[in-house]
Amino acid sequence: MSVHSDQSLRDLNLIVTSASSERTLWRKISHLFALWRQRTRTRRFLAKVNMRSLAEAGISPAAAAYESGKPFWRSMGSLR
Repeated sequence: MSVHSDQSLRDLNLIVTSASSERTLWRKISHLFALWRQRTRTRRFLAKVNMRSLAEAGISPAAAAYESGKPFWRSMGSLR
């Protein structure tokens, strides 16, 4: 009987480990999508900001144009 219960515990451990891995994977994917959405919003905002506001924030128009032209999956660079 102990062999059977040991096997059952191993099977249960595999199931729990699988579920934990799956939750972690979904959490990472969710975080990645949130990051991509934030980058998209930031880049759209940079594309709309006027030159005076950019100058007040210390951001060059060239840096804003370059950053706003990047795809969402590329990380944000320095704006100064």
